[in-house]
Amino acid sequence: AGLKAMAVVSFPHTNTAPMGGRARSSRRCALIFVGVAVLLSLATDRGNREDFQHTQAFAAGPFGTLFSQTRNAGLVAKQSVADFKNPVRTVSDTISAFYSEYPSPPVLPMYRSFLVDFMTNTHLTIVDVRFKYDAVFALGAVTYYNGLMGSYDKLTGGIGASEKIFNAFCKALDMDPAQVTADAEAVRAYAKATPPGTILTHMEGTAAAADKRIADAFSGIGSSLYGTSFSIGLFTVMEGCGVDVNKENVEEWTKALKVTSSKATGDLATYKQNKNKLRMAEEMIREIEIREKKKLAERLEAKAKALAAKAAEKAAAAVA
Repeated sequence: AGLKAMAVVSFPHTNTAPMGGRARSSRRCALIFVGVAVLLSLATDRGNREDFQHTQAFAAGPFGTLFSQTRNAGLVAKQSVADFKNPVRTVSDTISAFYSEYPSPPVLPMYRSFLVDFMTNTHLTIVDVRFKYDAVFALGAVTYYNGLMGSYDKLTGGIGASEKIFNAFCKALDMDPAQVTADAEAVRAYAKATPPGTILTHMEGTAAAADKRIADAFSGIGSSLYGTSFSIGLFTVMEGCGVDVNKENVEEWTKALKVTSSKATGDLATYKQNKNKLRMAEEMIREIEIREKKKLAERLEAKAKALAAKAAEKAAAAVA
């Protein structure tokens, strides 16, 4: 087809006289150039048709089907990710739930940051898949909260404000405040009534505590998440039965529980620091109370003197 196309190509010219050698050479080059262009055009058309046929064959074949399925799966996955809703509650959700449970009066600023920090840490512990609620955890949470908010009612001048905040705190974390309080009191009473040696045997598993809640807490902590609240609960048990809460004793008791001691000893340092801070805060609050009472007494005394002076003036005027 290319040779035929080359054969029919002609160039109009007005001069029919015989051409010289240079003219014949130029015409020959032009014909060759046109022929090559035609061949390239035909080859391109053929290549395009073959590419189209190959594309159709690929799409109809197994690889084309796989490619189509992969592309469709990618689109579905992208849509699924956009529609996915995380079932795990966020810290923001928990804090919002707390303020829904306790909308007013607002928590005092000097307590708010500590309370939110405690709530955040407890939230992160609870949403961990390894976490299992137990009575020792409850004792630790209650102990820490009471240490943090022990003087709150004195400052607010109200009765029961700290208890309302605790109830909102537990509900925001999907815990029953009545159960947490009851479990904490059960472990506290157990610690006071049980000798340290017996408690260690209960922790080791050679004997079981009579209260199933305590027995389950001791036996289950080795396979669940060991958090700060459990550490504080453990320290409270040690204090309750008369054991000095120091690094050596904590290592011994965590060994009996079959948990890593490094987490507990780290929590111990933080626990002691927080106790010192709370003690200093309580002393400061007492000083503020004494100062305010003194100022109030001075104001009352000044008011009484003013009233007495005014009464004396009235009496003197009546005599005159």
